[in-house]
Amino acid sequence: MGKAWGARRREWLWQVVVALAYALAYCAIRPFSDAHWSLTSGLRLACLLLIPYRFWLALAVGEAAPLAYSVFKCVGLYGVVTASIWSIPPIAVAMPVVWFCRQRLGLFPAQRVIDMKALLICALGSSLLWAVVTYAGFVTATDPHMHASPIMLAGVFVGSYVAILTMVTWPLFFRIARNGRSLREMALEAVHSTLAWDALLYALPALLAIAVASAWMGAESGAILQMSLFLPVAWLTLKYGWRGAAVTGPIAVGCVCVLTLSVPDPIVIQAQFFVAFAVTFLFLMGARIASQIHAQEQERLTVDKALSVVQQVLHQGEVRLRQTSAALEMVGGNVSLSQGRVLQKVQRFLSPDERAALNREASTTKHRIYGLAESMHPVAWRERGLPAALRESIGRILDEGGIAYECIIQGRGLSQLAPPVHQAIYRIVCESVAQVCTQAASDRITLTLRGGETQGRRWAAIRVTGTGGGQAARQSPRGQSGADVAARLGAGTSTPSSIAAQAELFDGLMHARRGKHGMTLSVMLYDAQHLTLGKQMQPRAAQLWVR
Repeated sequence: MGKAWGARRREWLWQVVVALAYALAYCAIRPFSDAHWSLTSGLRLACLLLIPYRFWLALAVGEAAPLAYSVFKCVGLYGVVTASIWSIPPIAVAMPVVWFCRQRLGLFPAQRVIDMKALLICALGSSLLWAVVTYAGFVTATDPHMHASPIMLAGVFVGSYVAILTMVTWPLFFRIARNGRSLREMALEAVHSTLAWDALLYALPALLAIAVASAWMGAESGAILQMSLFLPVAWLTLKYGWRGAAVTGPIAVGCVCVLTLSVPDPIVIQAQFFVAFAVTFLFLMGARIASQIHAQEQERLTVDKALSVVQQVLHQGEVRLRQTSAALEMVGGNVSLSQGRVLQKVQRFLSPDERAALNREASTTKHRIYGLAESMHPVAWRERGLPAALRESIGRILDEGGIAYECIIQGRGLSQLAPPVHQAIYRIVCESVAQVCTQAASDRITLTLRGGETQGRRWAAIRVTGTGGGQAARQSPRGQSGADVAARLGAGTSTPSSIAAQAELFDGLMHARRGKHGMTLSVMLYDAQHLTLGKQMQPRAAQLWVR
């Protein structure tokens, strides 16, 4: 009971604090607010967007008290009906619109995400409601000198809308940019941000220069020059997206409102409306650019995740081949021992020719088992690493096939590459050597492997060059063709296109060149990047979400 009463008391205390804070902010802004730049409208909408629903009643109460005092003084001038209409807190009038945009239109689809389309609908709807209520007060006024006209309605609407663009943009931009960080971290990021420096060094001086120049001109010339205030905003929007419009858009709108007089003049309203329309268009364009960039980033992350999965699958396949190769070697050793024992027991019952045939058959079986295990995963690779497999295992197979072989390993950082890259290097070398042997019928093969690092990312370059060859090289003196060499290397029936596809899994590429005296295959591989796709918000094409 005591805890419930304490929580309720704290809630009421917060309600009073919110009402007083809003009333003080309203009273502080009210003297600088007028019909053509209604700063109080921007304050209302900003509070409704950023403050939870449970404090909305406190906001209405906080505005009702100072508003009633100012309207009470106008009862004798405008009449009771007008005073009654104007005494309705405008923040209460806009609450249904803001609630509809927040709940039904998804103004905030996720934390630190804003739907720009819903935000602009909210701003336009609230401005229109406030303009209609204000115009209704003018229509019902008893002052004979008060003549309500459509120009006055347009002026009040544009004045509220430009004030919203002035005061709502930066708080929402701050909400998105904060992202759980402290103010000190945000200040340090702003100091090193190119957007901040471009806005400070280029956009802001340009806006001030245009504003000062228009102030020295006449009304019509100044209004025309003020319409060019959106150009610096457009430049930043094209360069940085919606954030460029958010940084400089309110400044451009503020310059127009400061320079214009608060009179129902069509020229003044036209200048304000043009700048407001231009800034709104830039917001939409910037949001669209940001949405497309985010969609492309999500697509890139999805592709990276798929590549990472394929790399892991290849790695697991190589691990299984290594285990199978080791098991085959053990089986081969057991078979050799078993055959030796059997021959030792039955050799006295066999003729010399039969014993020789059985010995040859046992030796052939043992070599086939070891050759199969070697083609799956060389012993030198398991025991002494990739360089030994490239030099010894491939060199022995080519030497038995009557093909001269040279292996050159240069550079540094090869040992620091990820295991999937090592496995890809060996398999690509085997496939390339098989291609050179079968297609070019070379009698000399040179392998060059070079490692390095560029911009913090390690890479490996492979070049397999086959020279010589001809009809005599298609069948080696030792009786092994190119197909036999490929089988002993564990290479399949791959083509240069399949080698290129395997290289693309590691963000690499392949180049094949055939000359008169041989064939060269060059492959570039990059270190494996194991990227994971986090739980991200996927924007639809029709939504203008900004983050």
